[in-house]
Amino acid sequence: MTKGSLAALASVLMMAAASTPAAAQSGDYGDGYRDGYRAGYHDARNGRDYDDRGPDRDEDRSGYDQGYGDRHDDRDDRWRRRYSRDYTYTDDGYYQECRNQPDPGGVIAGALIGGLLGNAVGRGGGRAGATVAGVIVGGAAGAALTSHMECADRSYIYRSYYDGFNGGRSDRAYPWRNPRNGHRGEVRIERYFDDPDGFRCASFTQAADIDGRRYVSRGTACQQPDGTWAVVS
Repeated sequence: MTKGSLAALASVLMMAAASTPAAAQSGDYGDGYRDGYRAGYHDARNGRDYDDRGPDRDEDRSGYDQGYGDRHDDRDDRWRRRYSRDYTYTDDGYYQECRNQPDPGGVIAGALIGGLLGNAVGRGGGRAGATVAGVIVGGAAGAALTSHMECADRSYIYRSYYDGFNGGRSDRAYPWRNPRNGHRGEVRIERYFDDPDGFRCASFTQAADIDGRRYVSRGTACQQPDGTWAVVS
């Protein structure tokens, strides 16, 4: 290509650039994509609206903040009115008493204790961040369920609770066994139901054979707004 041809080509390119709108030169495609995403979308299955505007933005707050955030806050309030409080891993007796003991069931390593990782990585260490859906067996209602068990036994049974509550199958038993001492038992999910405020709950029975004695207890667990199951009675 001759010098004259190159000069002509350069001139054409400069004219094209000059005639292109300034917005396009500054990344109009990317801006348009982001603006479109900010407009959000409606999740018909779950009845929620989403976008990437945070709740502190001064823009139109009809998306994230009102579509999801307000609904989430409303569920939090309804949960506290019905069950008095939220439950986190700090309420769990197994975590408090056994977190430095052997964990053969992989409860801590597998983050089966509800909110353990979420509370660690969430904004300000609270529940606002990502939460690992799990189960909280401890607390006032749950402590009696494992009062006769060693930490290793509780590690195994914890996984049975996790599998049971999240299994979604009524009248199903989830057995456990500690091979070191021969202790064994099962968690049986009797039925699932929704409480008056719409929270998913499960009634269950626990049977355990410990040192020649059989222990049977019953309870109810419900799923908190963050997805974790907590023994509530």
